[in-house]
Amino acid sequence: MYQDSNLLISQSRRKCMSEVIRKSVALLTTIVPTEDKEEWSATEVSRQLDIPIQTVHRLLSSLAEYGFVFQNNETKKFRLGFTLMHLGFLIRDNLSIRNSALPTMEKLMKKTGESVYLTVPEGTEGVIVDCLNKNVLSKENEIGMRTPLCVGASNKAILSHLSADIKQQIIQKLIEQGEIRDVKNLENELKLIAKWKIANSFGEIFKGTVTIAAPIFSWEGRVVASISIVFSETNFKDHQSKYLMNEVKKAAGVISEELGWLKSS
Repeated sequence: MYQDSNLLISQSRRKCMSEVIRKSVALLTTIVPTEDKEEWSATEVSRQLDIPIQTVHRLLSSLAEYGFVFQNNETKKFRLGFTLMHLGFLIRDNLSIRNSALPTMEKLMKKTGESVYLTVPEGTEGVIVDCLNKNVLSKENEIGMRTPLCVGASNKAILSHLSADIKQQIIQKLIEQGEIRDVKNLENELKLIAKWKIANSFGEIFKGTVTIAAPIFSWEGRVVASISIVFSETNFKDHQSKYLMNEVKKAAGVISEELGWLKSS
């Protein structure tokens, strides 16, 4: 009987903790700043999430204690704290792929004069983990941007080199999500990318731009990222495209070798 009581208490505590975490995550994602709104009142959060105002105040106070949330002393409203930014940068800086890629990204930007991006796969999406922006776009909001792996050269360079099973699983999920309209066209494009180890796209992720991308491989020969250059369509010249594609492919090869990839594999 005593053990059964302890088990019930333990289960109750876990359920309670899980609920607190769920509400905290919902709260943090609610107060993400937008172009129209930078701060939120506790009342607004309560209405948005349909959570009692007392609970919202308690959670906000706890999150503020650790810097995850900041309260403006004048408006009494809340916004995300810099602790989240700090943790985000720690994750980014500790990515071995990024650390290995950064020197080569810098060289590629200087050599081509174009913006350089590093993208890694996560589930059915490609995530921008770093960018060295030369002159095309605003860096704000680019790092962390997620787009389906069927869209854009940087993502297709990854998707085309995944194992057949994983690739088909991802394509099927993207079809179910309504992201793919013409499967045969995509599959044909992926075959060409896999053959030449280079991809290009026009305005698929960033409107009015051209993207040239190449896959990056780990020591196991597994695709783990892509490196790409992005530039304005108005600057695109056919006679330069071969040179740019070669430079991107070379950069991808250098980073892959840094990760232990053997060219012969």
